[in-house]
Amino acid sequence: MSKINLETFDLTQLPIAEDDNFEFKSSDTSHNELKKKLSCAVSGFANSGGGCFVGGVDGNGNADKGLLLKIGRQDLRDWVDQIISQVEPVPKYDLKLIQDPSGRGTIQTDSAVLLVVIHESYFAPHMAPDNHYYIRAGAHTVQAKHFIVDAIWAKRHFSKPRLTHLFRLKPEKEQAIQLGIIALTEAPAVDVKITISPPPQMMKSYEKLFPLKLSLIDRQNPFFFDVATFFQAEELAAYLTSDSQLE
Repeated sequence: MSKINLETFDLTQLPIAEDDNFEFKSSDTSHNELKKKLSCAVSGFANSGGGCFVGGVDGNGNADKGLLLKIGRQDLRDWVDQIISQVEPVPKYDLKLIQDPSGRGTIQTDSAVLLVVIHESYFAPHMAPDNHYYIRAGAHTVQAKHFIVDAIWAKRHFSKPRLTHLFRLKPEKEQAIQLGIIALTEAPAVDVKITISPPPQMMKSYEKLFPLKLSLIDRQNPFFFDVATFFQAEELAAYLTSDSQLE
């Protein structure tokens, strides 16, 4: 789903019906049923690119009293956190409680509309506490069949950040050779450290600059740096066919 800004999000931004990005649950849903629906929705959204679970609204996205801020003696936030913690592995998520209906229905005192935003996950499949895996199928959360779970496992391999290196002539100065670190998958690699161990003789004077630290490398943001001139290429090639390592 497209990322929503929870800081500015209000009920006017909800769609008028459930879809593949939003699931609505009424204020009249029992706590046991709400617990089950939430855990399945978390699994389903995490396995399907992300989405938002909304509790305390009717089928048109209008507040229908809201959920009580206390579930027994437990705060609603804590109650929700405890439910989500039982999904394996726990996906990244954000919570927001809305007490202003903004013209979309009514919210009672000591109640709120609950928003749980599940982020797209690179660690799917995520299993619900009932030991089943779920996905979103249009406006519904459904149990995933075995072949779908297998496909999600396979996708997990290709969704992990995977980097490789290559050499090229510098585009604007072809007598220079550059070493590049590029992404092989769509998943971004963050907090990357680049080390050449041991460094070739031609780079000894730059040894103190390593490891190079980069905040991000992805398909749109590869990283290249000069390592030799064209006239040093033979020496560089000999070095790279030795037992040296690029980490």
